[in-house]
Amino acid sequence: MAHVVVMPKLGNTVESCIIVKWNVSEGQTVKADTVLCEIETDKATMDVPAGAEGILLRRLKDEGDDVPVLEAIALIGAAGEKVDATIAGGLNTAAAPAQATAPAAPEAAATTAAPPAAAPLAPQARPSVQPAAGFVQSLGQGAPLGASPRARALAREEGLSIGLIAEGSGPGGKIIERDVRAALASGPGMTAAARHGAGGDIAALRGLYEAATSGGDISGGSGLGGRMTLADIAAAKAAGPSGAPSKAALPEAAAPPESPATSGAAVTSAAGPFTDTPIKSIRKIIADRMTHSLQASAQITLNTSAPADRLLALRNRFKNSEPSRGFTGITIGDMVAYAAVQVLEKHPKLNAHVVDGVMRSFSLVHLGLAVDTPRGLMVPGLRDARALSLREFSEQSKLLARSCVEGSPNPDLLSGSTFTVTNLGAFGIESFTPILNEPETGILGVDCVTPRAVAGPDGKPAIEMRIGFSLTVDHRVVDGADGARFLKDLVDYIANIDIVMLA
Repeated sequence: MAHVVVMPKLGNTVESCIIVKWNVSEGQTVKADTVLCEIETDKATMDVPAGAEGILLRRLKDEGDDVPVLEAIALIGAAGEKVDATIAGGLNTAAAPAQATAPAAPEAAATTAAPPAAAPLAPQARPSVQPAAGFVQSLGQGAPLGASPRARALAREEGLSIGLIAEGSGPGGKIIERDVRAALASGPGMTAAARHGAGGDIAALRGLYEAATSGGDISGGSGLGGRMTLADIAAAKAAGPSGAPSKAALPEAAAPPESPATSGAAVTSAAGPFTDTPIKSIRKIIADRMTHSLQASAQITLNTSAPADRLLALRNRFKNSEPSRGFTGITIGDMVAYAAVQVLEKHPKLNAHVVDGVMRSFSLVHLGLAVDTPRGLMVPGLRDARALSLREFSEQSKLLARSCVEGSPNPDLLSGSTFTVTNLGAFGIESFTPILNEPETGILGVDCVTPRAVAGPDGKPAIEMRIGFSLTVDHRVVDGADGARFLKDLVDYIANIDIVMLA
């Protein structure tokens, strides 16, 4: 009886993993600890062991496939064992994760001809969705408990009611991100501008949509793929809930622009040689999250600077202290991030999440630390950072950063942060615009230390070393004055850091 190898579940928030590389070919002998393949999430790169001794009978997934957790990826059995009767049982493990091996096949199944080796496995059925109902019910409706956070976020972004997806392809029928994408492919949604302009005018939207889908004039909205555009919403509000104008009656701006291929325009390639690099794997995940963060929140950035003379002097004392005391490794970035944690106690709006229209303020500070790794940006979280001493803070943050760079972080520490600090000061950056680590309401950018001209005590020009800060906040729940007060307290802390550290 074949042993089924499933995609492991790495942490509570991981829905799928990408197979980066197969290390074993079909027909090779493996032991239980043999690494079959390397997998990658947005959080880490991990090895998948065989888990049983035998022959790798079949690789069910290819390199580059994005596979939901607990779905079968390989079959291991005895030499000469038939594969055709075990494939179906292996694929069912996604719905029954507790089952370690595939069930025995009926005797008659052995006589069934095996499919050709090149024939693809039967794809999972596309989730059923009702586009019209999904559209008119999409505003303000929450997701069911059986949907993952990423699925809910994508559904909100695309203007689709996730509750109308009958069943997901995740473990136990859970709706995951790819189910929402499949549902969107089967029916229209709304553009971001349309969602904003629609407000709560459900009646007008229903009239437009029903007229559009039943009258035969148009198929959904006038946007690409039948999506409702801002012009469609304006037309719906003008027509009222009883009906909607046909596509011909919509403003010209609502019609999608002709592509060069359909308009007859010549398509000219760029001059000179170039290289196309697909945006995939963790880079694609980062790109999607950054884009969604900007679309889902109202972000503003405030910039200021603080006197850095005492900060630099304290850093110099730490560096030259007795190594056995454990202070030599404390950096300027450590001290600034530690100061931000202490200041957050007075500013609960910045130590918060915005989830489904609710601001959730936290009593503990789980500090996200942006880390530059060979695989891309990662943000591990330092749990209950306020309870740590400066030395403990420095040591633990370096351990977290090292694990990310080496590709072996604890997946559970890569989510759940309540406020994030990102430091580009080492690159000489004087000011930048950090993007919120959604659903957080604030992120602090640390800039470099630069000399600035100031007026001295005697009124004559003097030079002062100052460190810059760039704070981005979600303006939906954090006003500019709230962010300014946080920065003012942070500047005061840094300007007097040698004193406040003694408190």
